[in-house]
Amino acid sequence: MKLTFDDLGSGKPIVLIHGFPLSKEMWRAQADLLAANGFRVILPDLPGFGNNVPSPFYSIEEMAAQINELLESLKIEKAIIGGLSMGGYVLFSLFRLFPEKFSALILCDTTYLADTEEKKNSRFELISKIENQGSGALIEAMLPNLISEDTKQDNPALKAKLEETFSLVKEVSAVNSLRSMAERKDSSATLEQISVPTLLIFGEFDKVTNLDNAHVMNQRISDSELVVIEKAGHFSNLEQPEQFNKALLDFCSRIEF
Repeated sequence: MKLTFDDLGSGKPIVLIHGFPLSKEMWRAQADLLAANGFRVILPDLPGFGNNVPSPFYSIEEMAAQINELLESLKIEKAIIGGLSMGGYVLFSLFRLFPEKFSALILCDTTYLADTEEKKNSRFELISKIENQGSGALIEAMLPNLISEDTKQDNPALKAKLEETFSLVKEVSAVNSLRSMAERKDSSATLEQISVPTLLIFGEFDKVTNLDNAHVMNQRISDSELVVIEKAGHFSNLEQPEQFNKALLDFCSRIEF
């Protein structure tokens, strides 16, 4: 299938891959900023999300291949490519398959590790809940751990928006993506293979892919830097966009193509 996407601005290309269970719209504030500062920003919707129709099961590797097909169709030879959470899993696979596509990496609130058995089991339990209760099951099962206590208290509008977004996710898409994340490969060996500049952005209070994991990546990726977003959880770009955008624009402005 061909992925739906937005193509904004002109200049050096930046590709941003969204997290689960969101869409390319999660990057809107970042895309507008980057486009206004002389970058071309590509925002794909992963299979089944955003404007894509419900789709068959795609592995993380197959999602990465679809991102590459999109870049090929746009005649983009190299780009700064970033991903948050599930988008980061896709990013690791994309780097293993097509390392020549990268001018730089941006890994946000994600992990190089495969799921533990406990984590796999929790994903399949959530799949059962979605099949029985619909996509609204995502709100109770996931959202409390995805945003910080500061966000819950200080930004009720974002919490409400995320609840609405979660409830509207296509059930088949949620189920397929949970399966693909549970079955994804470990990317530990990939860390030392990354030689391009890499920005790691993590929420201070990310309970899903925490700062211990971020520090390991910072140590093992040779040309990497870590920015911690204060008072943010797993959705750091949505929870604290000003901090996130400053780190993002500073990094992208320093990358040579």
